Amino acid sequence: MADSMEFYFRSILMSLNIKSSQESVEVWLSLPGTSTMLVRQADNYLAADSGVNNYTIIVNEDTQYQQMDGFGGSLTDASCWLLKYKLTDQKRAEVMQNLFGSLGINISLLRQPIGASDFSWEAWTFDDTANNTDDWSLSNFSLWREDDYIRPMLDMAYKVNPGRIKIFATPWSPPAWMRSNKGLYGNGGYLRPECYSVYADYFVKYVKAYEAKGTPVYAVTIQNEPQNKPQYPGMEMSIQDQIGFIKDYIGPKFRQNDIKTKIICYDHNFDDGGKDFAASVLASDAYNYCAGSAWHPYCKGKSSEKMTEVHNKYPAKDVWLTEAGSGTWIGDDSAQFADQMYHTIRSPRNWSKSVVFWNIALDQDTSPKLAGVDEKKENRGFLTIRSDSMDSVTNNTSYYSMGHTSKFVDPGAYRIESNSFTDDIEDVAYKNPDGSKVVVLSNRTSTQKSVKIKWGSQSFTYTVPENAAVTFKW
Repeated sequence: MADSMEFYFRSILMSLNIKSSQESVEVWLSLPGTSTMLVRQADNYLAADSGVNNYTIIVNEDTQYQQMDGFGGSLTDASCWLLKYKLTDQKRAEVMQNLFGSLGINISLLRQPIGASDFSWEAWTFDDTANNTDDWSLSNFSLWREDDYIRPMLDMAYKVNPGRIKIFATPWSPPAWMRSNKGLYGNGGYLRPECYSVYADYFVKYVKAYEAKGTPVYAVTIQNEPQNKPQYPGMEMSIQDQIGFIKDYIGPKFRQNDIKTKIICYDHNFDDGGKDFAASVLASDAYNYCAGSAWHPYCKGKSSEKMTEVHNKYPAKDVWLTEAGSGTWIGDDSAQFADQMYHTIRSPRNWSKSVVFWNIALDQDTSPKLAGVDEKKENRGFLTIRSDSMDSVTNNTSYYSMGHTSKFVDPGAYRIESNSFTDDIEDVAYKNPDGSKVVVLSNRTSTQKSVKIKWGSQSFTYTVPENAAVTFKW
């Protein structure tokens, strides 16, 4: 009996010693429709590879693709108002840590509207004038509109994790006085030809003002959704208009002012109406000023492969997914989660240097928003913060789906080679600046799957539940 007990304990100790000598792998799991959302599971362990698995994902860190800029959303007017006025100081500090801290989802990129968007209390820009009179010297330019709640929330986000966040900035509309219809809304009105130069000056002032506030702008896009004419701030901008504005005005003025902020073209849907908008801009003389193109997925087929098409034509220019909103038009929470995971995996696999969703927070009525916007109340932010009470916060599916990447993949990481099983077990892999590896995986099926992750001569196996998302880090 004594001998058998001794053998038993020796076996346990041997097992523990083997595990302690193997590299551990963090496992983070989400099961949509349950309380298990981005919850750490028991560690797995890399061991000498053996056996055969039909779902074997081979991670090869020696083959690197694009360097990642970040992952996140937008601190819109609506989001900032709710964070500022519908949370107590203690709760706000907790929520901001959950969004931007390393113990939360560690957001690293913010796409900020230059002025109002559709999710604002009212329509405004940084140079509004009485009766829309011309302001050629931009003497009325000011960031005062952000002072009460947008700037405090932006500064707070920056202080949670100093040095991590990059800002992409985008106008929904130029000031009304610069437009032919003297209005901000997208139902008519183009940028007046005589205002191209002063509008470039407007961008210069904005970038310099943000720099002075300690929140430098990493990149600007020229116009949010330039093929759209919405019933809220927006402006249609043709390919030729965008080419001319970049090559003759904003590009030269950024260089004259030694502004390093990237200039990005397009910023609209993958299908682009069949016009090849981004490629056309890059084929022009705007090429030398333009860092690449930005994309949205609001179109049939969600063809993120369009980014690869443009990348292959212009490999020296980058691509970014800059807005992928979510809501009940997609379906229930499980459908939304699956759609979000689709974008966080497919977009980087098609060369995107970012994945950005939309509002960080909206209330129970998908507000604040301009009149006529989202009348069906379909949009969802990362959070729902109720506006009829205090400190009522619900994390929505986009909080967790984004967290599967943003929490683990740092700015400066490289996407690395991994195979993926389309519409089945899909994944994307990264190598962080500190050398750690991350695999983000989505089971697109209603059947659990045994998956092997192979790295060099080592591997581990994990059973991925149906419709689940998993992040592995080692």
